[in-house]
Amino acid sequence: MASLGQDLKRERELRGISLKEIADATRISLKFLQALEEDHLEIIPGKFFVRAILRSYAKSIGVDENQLLNKYQEMLLYDEDRLDKEPRQRLNPPRILTPKRMLILLFALVVVVMAALLYYVFISSPGKRALPPKPKPQSFSPTLPPNPVQPPAQEPAVEEVKGLNLKISILEETWIQLYADGKRVWDGIKAAGEVLNVKAEQELVFNVGNAGGLAFTINGKKARPFGPMGAVRKDIKITLDNYHEYLLSDKENKS
Repeated sequence: MASLGQDLKRERELRGISLKEIADATRISLKFLQALEEDHLEIIPGKFFVRAILRSYAKSIGVDENQLLNKYQEMLLYDEDRLDKEPRQRLNPPRILTPKRMLILLFALVVVVMAALLYYVFISSPGKRALPPKPKPQSFSPTLPPNPVQPPAQEPAVEEVKGLNLKISILEETWIQLYADGKRVWDGIKAAGEVLNVKAEQELVFNVGNAGGLAFTINGKKARPFGPMGAVRKDIKITLDNYHEYLLSDKENKS
């Protein structure tokens, strides 16, 4: 039976489409497309990115993307079943205490007991404890009025942030997978010029295929890019505690 990569290559060649044409149309690296057709999926960073490439590949050559995704899922299930049937490595047998090891353990136990006895006799014995120092005679001095107690300085009020409001502006076509509070809200390719607004109460998690292809703001404030153009970034987590780390500083905003 032909593999997934062989099926893709056959369908593409039947339509007279080159890999470079697909790469130019989808902005997907030619290296990833070659790995897909040669069944070297370990080169592609993550199963979610493999599915995104399969969708874009299918649209480029005009085949049913669901059929390709189903075959990819069957391939994953087959690999998992094959690994389950392989004999597992036997656990290392427990070490047997030899007479030599038993003698070493017994000697160590005797040393610990002797040290405890010496500590009790010479250090912790009630008769050897130091007497408390005698109290010094108190000298009387005229009573002075106490210093007035200064009220504690009030700290400046901290701005309370409720939730995360994210606005993404797509600068260059890119694939995005986005989760808000653990729920997936977007998984697909966005074209240049599109805008994506997302809200979350606690956290936002990103997977992007073109880190430099988007600009975004968090709670109305500009944030720095996740990386350069064409870079793949996974498991980017923005929370109420760390979202300030992604914002541009005042100096960066002015430049």
